[in-house]
Amino acid sequence: MRIGVIGSGRIGGNLGLQVGQVGRRGHEVLFSGSRDRAKLEALAAQTPGGRVGSPREAVEFGDVVVLSVPWTTIDDALEQAGPLDGKIVVDTTNQYGRGGLESLPEGASAVELNAGRMPGARLAKAFNTLTAGFQRDVAEGRAEGEIAMFYANEDEDAGAACEVLIAACGFHPVRIGGWAQAHLLEAPRRDGSVYGEAYAAEDARRIAAAATQDVALAERLARERKMT
Repeated sequence: MRIGVIGSGRIGGNLGLQVGQVGRRGHEVLFSGSRDRAKLEALAAQTPGGRVGSPREAVEFGDVVVLSVPWTTIDDALEQAGPLDGKIVVDTTNQYGRGGLESLPEGASAVELNAGRMPGARLAKAFNTLTAGFQRDVAEGRAEGEIAMFYANEDEDAGAACEVLIAACGFHPVRIGGWAQAHLLEAPRRDGSVYGEAYAAEDARRIAAAATQDVALAERLARERKMT
């Protein structure tokens, strides 16, 4: 699969490195979205066949586009990326600005707000709940057991692509639901959410099964089942 990364920092850069390493994952990756060209070139040099380009080139290149820029720069990044009609986009962003948590319209999730910024895109949300360091440890085999990564989606193909990326990074993919459940995996860290917590795959599946039927039960399981 060809993956265009927009925002090659801790999360996006690590994701691109993990999925592009030959003999382990072997997907093709184009890194973009940093003002530091040398940083992009260093990432590409660690990825067999890795490339460097602009956000627009990342969109043109990718079967999947990973959006992984700071919250306050999303509009600028999307302007550079150009139209996303029909593109599968994996959104890794969290709504943190320089002053902390950014406010959202009442009742809206961050991914719903971003969906409105990307008309025509086929969107999934993932890679936002766990630190880059922990994600790297899992990908490189330094964490024990089968560890889950939650994702949310409305589009079926976006969900399928998201599962491929999650599995390529060493996690067990678990769909928590659609946009109605997405708030459970979004910032900030709080009692009853899965954001900022790690879960064994079996426990994550139980939480996800509950989330589509009884959010209160899902929140209780999220509190009880998180790894310590």
